[in-house]
Amino acid sequence: MKRWLLYALALAASGPAFADAGLLERLVGGFSRDSLWKNVQQRCLVPPSPAHADCVIVDRAQGFVLYKDMIGASHYLVIPDHAMAGVDDPRVWQDGPRNAWSFGWQARDIVGKAVGRPLPDTLLGLAINARTSRSQDQLHIHLDCISDRAREFLLNGNIGTQWQDLSFNGKPMRAMLVPAEPAALPVNPFSLVRQDVLGKAADGTIADRGVFVAYVKPAAGPAGFVVVDEPVDKARGSNGHASDFLDRGCKLGRADPTDR
Repeated sequence: MKRWLLYALALAASGPAFADAGLLERLVGGFSRDSLWKNVQQRCLVPPSPAHADCVIVDRAQGFVLYKDMIGASHYLVIPDHAMAGVDDPRVWQDGPRNAWSFGWQARDIVGKAVGRPLPDTLLGLAINARTSRSQDQLHIHLDCISDRAREFLLNGNIGTQWQDLSFNGKPMRAMLVPAEPAALPVNPFSLVRQDVLGKAADGTIADRGVFVAYVKPAAGPAGFVVVDEPVDKARGSNGHASDFLDRGCKLGRADPTDR
């Protein structure tokens, strides 16, 4: 049964049905909400050396694993080397020396290698989904190409250096630009979101949300990282599924460079 379902999901990933990425993720994770963490432990962390090809990078000094996702040839996951549920874990929002986003961004060339050609930074992105929208209870940040719609959002959103309200695929969210040239991530996006949210939250808590990060280099204006904050708001149609900004098929990355 499991093998049949994975085959069906692989077929779905190549067709229109794959548009519902949230459904796909929930189905893949439906076998067990801790299966991802078990796989990472058994394949990457317990042996004296990584025992599986999915363990692309195991960096115990920084405390992260770059793990090959089961769906999508260019899709990878940044995972801590210790148990941590996700955005609902208070440790995620604490300042510290570990920056999962920076680790993932430094490893971004792996996406181009999977596609078969070097990719510009402006076609890559990182995303973490809200607790409401995730399938696995181990923190994992998705790394892949951005989608066509995400590129349009990034180029046409007039995103400035202060948080502003925007909409993506009909869902409300906020975004801001962190200027950076060259393309080295200068902040921890978790800290950036926390500083703003806690300044407004009456109870001092950080509600369920997704976060997306990508690099922009417009013809006019500063280059830098766009950080998107997508709080879960069922009344307004926001589910915090930030990986909707990514494309597991990497259409933009596989296109002829002259088409960009």
